[in-house]
Amino acid sequence: MALLATPAANDLSRNLERASHELRAAVIAADHARAERAVSAYVESVRQVWESLPEQERAASQIPARSRELLAWAREMAMIQRNMAADQYAVLQKARRYHGAASLHSGVQVEG
Repeated sequence: MALLATPAANDLSRNLERASHELRAAVIAADHARAERAVSAYVESVRQVWESLPEQERAASQIPARSRELLAWAREMAMIQRNMAADQYAVLQKARRYHGAASLHSGVQVEG
């Protein structure tokens, strides 16, 4: 994502790319605290790059579309992870209830 040919612009572009990778990594790892920090860093990097662009480059920039795409992906992944965690929790709850019921019945002996 080469924005401008200046060293400062290259640094901003590299920072944005790093922030993007860090956000993806944190979301994939389901590390919510890290993802929260990463999204803040990403937003700040986008802001810095955007503000460094001249008006005519902003009109043609892919930054808004790429940012929307990344943030939509991160949101969708977080929702999927939340649903998976809820499903796992439900399975654990069923196993706990089953184990509890089995424990109650194993302590009762019937003589006949």
